Amino acid sequence: MFRHHDRGRVRILRGQLNQIILEIIKDKPRHGYDVIKGIEETFHGLYAPSAGSVYPILQALEDQGFVTSSQESGKKVYSITADGKRELKENKDKFSDMREHLRKHFNDLGGYRDLMGEMGQTMQFVSGKLREKGAPTPEMVRKLRLAMVDFKGAVEDILRDQKRK
Repeated sequence: MFRHHDRGRVRILRGQLNQIILEIIKDKPRHGYDVIKGIEETFHGLYAPSAGSVYPILQALEDQGFVTSSQESGKKVYSITADGKRELKENKDKFSDMREHLRKHFNDLGGYRDLMGEMGQTMQFVSGKLREKGAPTPEMVRKLRLAMVDFKGAVEDILRDQKRK
């Protein structure tokens, strides 16, 4: 989701990811994919770490005794331990500072969050309409693809014009 100009934001988050993961797991036990989704929800879709970032951290947190894991329905589910809660509590100020820093960083994005929300609503709208109509015909698929190409082109034009200013 983030491009070259957003890598700084990703690095900021990645550096604090273990604390964020502990905070997410504190609320309820979660499997790895659910942790990723929880982080994405926490940051309103502006950041979702990769599985390649999350799973090694989960393993490291388990090795440190901050989380435990169990198998449930074929998935490895992680729960915070007393040591993990203590770690969160000891780093509460650092976590609050990080949260405030990230909040300010993301607020600097202006209407970006709203735009992402609108894009999500559009996707839900399209999905709902497709479910209502049943299996799409080849002609419908072709027209929808053309509409997406037009949309992508319009977005590229807007972004290209913005770079010139």
